[in-house]
Amino acid sequence: MSKGPLWLKAVHRLERAVGEPVESLVRSDLYFDSVSKASRLRRKAIGAVEGVSRRGLHLFNLPAGTDIRRMREQLSRMERRINQLSEEVGERDEDRRPARVE
Repeated sequence: MSKGPLWLKAVHRLERAVGEPVESLVRSDLYFDSVSKASRLRRKAIGAVEGVSRRGLHLFNLPAGTDIRRMREQLSRMERRINQLSEEVGERDEDRRPARVE
């Protein structure tokens, strides 16, 4: 008698036939070199597209993604500074209040 259905045996056999070569490929130096080259190429392509779109948007006096990102960073710094100043003002107000007499 066999263990398990016939279709499951076929799936396992196919998985071994395909899986082993794929596993050996992704462990090879060629794979890692290809992935790093593809990443660099992707980064360059994105940079080129962003540069063209940024110039096009600026041509029509519209903000680009980098402009928005820069403004968000500046706004975050301002919010942190306002919170810090609010805390300082609150501490000074507490120091100036006369002690309560009950």
